[in-house]
Amino acid sequence: MNKKIINIVFISVLFLTGCSSGVKYLDSNDSKKYTSIGLDYHDIEEAANQNVQSLLQSKYIKNLSTAKKPKVLAISDVINDTMQDFNTEELTRKITRDMRNSGKFTLTMAMSGSGGSTDKMLNQAREARKNDEFNQYTVQEKGNLIAPELSLSGKIVQKNTKVGSKQRVDYYFLLTLTDIKTGLVVWDNEVNIIKIGSNKSVAW
Repeated sequence: MNKKIINIVFISVLFLTGCSSGVKYLDSNDSKKYTSIGLDYHDIEEAANQNVQSLLQSKYIKNLSTAKKPKVLAISDVINDTMQDFNTEELTRKITRDMRNSGKFTLTMAMSGSGGSTDKMLNQAREARKNDEFNQYTVQEKGNLIAPELSLSGKIVQKNTKVGSKQRVDYYFLLTLTDIKTGLVVWDNEVNIIKIGSNKSVAW
């Protein structure tokens, strides 16, 4: 058997092995059966939902006139002070999506802290003002970006405690909404997610 045929046979075996590895798709509800002591999709979803409900039921929101334009919101720093490696934007974008759907907020992508991201195309498109290859009538004029009125910031904290042969892990999701003009806090909330497992469980 020549070398070319051997390689083809080897690749075919790898392909068939991969196909029979037992990997399958899970419905998001069914995936709760396979949770760990660390943070997962359901924890982020729960923390986001609870924080949004707290915000939308707050006195600040109830006092916002529906006749006024939506408040412009920027995502500021959200510190991940846990042993989990995840992007905090997973949390903030779920929250700001529901905030926008309420009709009382709109999100700016012109500026953000560590808890969000900016759209690089905003600045890149404005660099076209210096490039004669672009029709200058189609380039964005100066002074059109809208500055944020509110800032969403937060911190996620993890605390591990041994309880006999078990390990308890507390996660604190702390979020704050600040009026940028005055610096005053208009809303803040804390969501706690508590898990317990074997001391052998690893929470990172």
